[in-house]
Amino acid sequence: MIKHLALLVVIFTLILAVPASADESADGIIEGQIVNGTEGGSSVADQEIILKTYLNDAEMASASTITDADGYFIFDKLSTELDYGYQVTLTFQEAEYNSEWLTFNDSETSKFTEVTVYDSTASDESIRVEMAHTIIYVEPGSLRVEEYLFFVNEADRTYVGSKNAAGEGTRETLRFSLPKGATELQQTYGLMECCILGSEEGFVDTMPVLPGGKEVVYSYRVNHDSGTYNFPQKVNYPVTNFDFLVQGEGVKIASDELITEEPLNIEGLQFSHLSGTNLDSGDIISARLSGLSGTNSQGSITWVVLTFIVLTGGFGLTYVLRKRKLQAVAPESSLEQRSQKILAEIVQLDDDFEDSKIDEEVYRRLRAEKKSQLIVLMKKTKERSGNR
Repeated sequence: MIKHLALLVVIFTLILAVPASADESADGIIEGQIVNGTEGGSSVADQEIILKTYLNDAEMASASTITDADGYFIFDKLSTELDYGYQVTLTFQEAEYNSEWLTFNDSETSKFTEVTVYDSTASDESIRVEMAHTIIYVEPGSLRVEEYLFFVNEADRTYVGSKNAAGEGTRETLRFSLPKGATELQQTYGLMECCILGSEEGFVDTMPVLPGGKEVVYSYRVNHDSGTYNFPQKVNYPVTNFDFLVQGEGVKIASDELITEEPLNIEGLQFSHLSGTNLDSGDIISARLSGLSGTNSQGSITWVVLTFIVLTGGFGLTYVLRKRKLQAVAPESSLEQRSQKILAEIVQLDDDFEDSKIDEEVYRRLRAEKKSQLIVLMKKTKERSGNR
């Protein structure tokens, strides 16, 4: 009887211990502050803050609170288990802002995050394009076009676009023009299919444009009935630097608005090259293509785009790593494979710097070194191609 009673006591104690153990892991606290980055900007008091909770990357229930007079907020009783992740989000003057991804490390129970917001504007006068690249791949009967644009919002306000004359409907922000008859539009990076609307000239984005830089990559296809094609390009925003490349050794290109540059050899592919600087909004660029014939370049396209962007100063194009697993390259590998390895290392450096995992001085030095290595390899590739 006594043994039986003792056993019940042990079982009862274990049962009580289960919720106590669960409670011990729910002692996490996330504190934060909303800061307005606009000079003389609006108050950040009384803003609704949402805390999104994720378990193994699956979104769970969310919680909300209100900021105090100085923009501070706090969430408590959060699980500190390693499988849990959190993100703070809010909508401020019609634009959504998010914190970095928040997780608790071993024995850590408190996290602090600062989210910078900006006053909104409906004017796009501070929007320009620092770099734009149009890269065309010639295929039988069609041209596959990849567009890269690096937008810059030079103001300290978020551009949210404007509504229609009646003040209704979805706000439209960035505008993109497409040639007539363009098909198979794909938003590769910086655009979301849910936020794209068709327009008479092409399509428009509806996502707000925060101060700073924004990279956009998209592609489409146009058909050509003969060996020639007149490619029109409308400039929707001021462009500082523009490059127009067409793949194919026998292809000839000419333009009254652009300058003819030396051909480029990227990843073993030959490109005709035109360039322009300081283009104005509303300009129309026309490039005349002749000698078109289909070639097979499927395997190298993404790397060609990335190589050209890296060499011309582009940063942060991590979409390549999201779409493709990179393999280690042995010392005896080809020049192309070694180039791809260095490209992957450069992209990883960009990611680490963006995530504050590496000091800026070290980042700049390492990136310059790897860029120099890449240029050397590309010169060797070009020399080898010329000797064949």
